[in-house]
Amino acid sequence: MQTLEAIAKRKSTRNFDPDKAVPKEVIDTIVKAGCQAPIGGGKRDSLHLTVCTNRELLDEINQSTAAAMKMPVRDFFYGAPAVIIVSASEEQMAPGIEYANSACIIENMLIAATDAGLGNIYLWGSVQGLARNKEMCAKMGIPEGFKPVSAAAIGYSQSGEAEARDLTVSLSTNYV
Repeated sequence: MQTLEAIAKRKSTRNFDPDKAVPKEVIDTIVKAGCQAPIGGGKRDSLHLTVCTNRELLDEINQSTAAAMKMPVRDFFYGAPAVIIVSASEEQMAPGIEYANSACIIENMLIAATDAGLGNIYLWGSVQGLARNKEMCAKMGIPEGFKPVSAAAIGYSQSGEAEARDLTVSLSTNYV
């Protein structure tokens, strides 16, 4: 698949097949794509990726996230069999740069997942609940001094691959 085709086909999936695992080699390729993202300040040691394919642990994160966010328990990962969490060191070179860096990493991973024929979604809100639970972060193997910033959920969509959309300018734009 060509890059622009993958971009045109990428869309958020909210109905993963929880029983269809993503092969480890595919996850490894997606993680490698994320690692090629531009990182503001070039401080790659200020970021950490956690790959979770353990359904019981994902369910536990759902419970803890719901409690932290004071909302009913639900599947914040939409049944995805794999979730890749981007965490950032609490010491960053500029305020908020961890969000820009994690967005670049996740976008690369989402495009790579689309290229592999997988559904995917960018997760931010639910990850904020996880970030509030230091015990769960430790259980996930997130290094001390790092906090979850956002995540990518990947897997096979129950509704099949997305159709490519026309690439159009859909945001307010001006040229000077």
